[in-house]
Amino acid sequence: MNIGVIGVGYWGSKVVKEYLDLAAEGIIDGVGICDKREEVIDNFKGKEDVIKLSTDYNEFLKNDTIDGVHICTNNEFHYQIAKTALDNGKHVLLEKPMTTDSSKAYELVELSAHNGLILQVGHIFRFANVIREVKKLVDENYFGDIRYLTLKWTTLMKPIKGVDIVWDLLPHPLDIVHFLTGKWPSDWQIMTKKYRRKELSELALINLDYGDFIAAVELSWLTHERKRLLEIIGSNKMAKVECVKQRLHILEEGGKLSHIEVEANNTIREEAMNFIKSIKSRKMPFNSHIIGAKNVDVIEKIVESI
Repeated sequence: MNIGVIGVGYWGSKVVKEYLDLAAEGIIDGVGICDKREEVIDNFKGKEDVIKLSTDYNEFLKNDTIDGVHICTNNEFHYQIAKTALDNGKHVLLEKPMTTDSSKAYELVELSAHNGLILQVGHIFRFANVIREVKKLVDENYFGDIRYLTLKWTTLMKPIKGVDIVWDLLPHPLDIVHFLTGKWPSDWQIMTKKYRRKELSELALINLDYGDFIAAVELSWLTHERKRLLEIIGSNKMAKVECVKQRLHILEEGGKLSHIEVEANNTIREEAMNFIKSIKSRKMPFNSHIIGAKNVDVIEKIVESI
């Protein structure tokens, strides 16, 4: 099996490294790499296990030696490249969000089903051991009744050209809550602010109503500390989760603090392995296209309510 990566920017370069490692281990046969920048492609010329290089994704996707592609381009190109890949018989792992248009997201779902192809979405935190451990605890009612959750996705950075922070960051917190509880919000309130540009937001505070519980989400490109934090407040216990460092702290009544040891894992590798196994089995656990499309659908409605 050969896997292609389209888009080798900050995230795509990390993805390429994992597939090259998997090829070196013999788990896949080879890796194809596509990026519109010649200087990026030049970096991979002559490297072992690289079986295809291209600056044109249309030409790249016509290559019969590529079985599946992992698309890591900017959000605006997700739909067209994924559609072209599916039209060319390629299995697809598409970074979040699938698209920024729910009708196009569902179109991709239908196209993959019609062509009998795997279509998955890069909701990477589903593959973190710490989030899987928290889900196990939620399923066991370890925290009691969940009262509310808080999620903070913050850092200090320049805004990404043409990208609104809600579309860029909300897919992660929204998917984590769904993964843990199996629920989508039925109502929401959102406040956004634009400080360094006129049209697209750099700060968003969002309250999500799930009926039995609520979730408060803070998204910021203005905060001087990088955070990827989840807190779960239950009737019995509370959890503080560092989602990237994969640390899990438990607080109980009276201020008692304890730690649950979790072995941090390589989430990109886990996701890539899941994609490879899904292609072989033709099953889509963890991050199916329907979950990805519903995520887009909810965010679209939240953005429209601003």
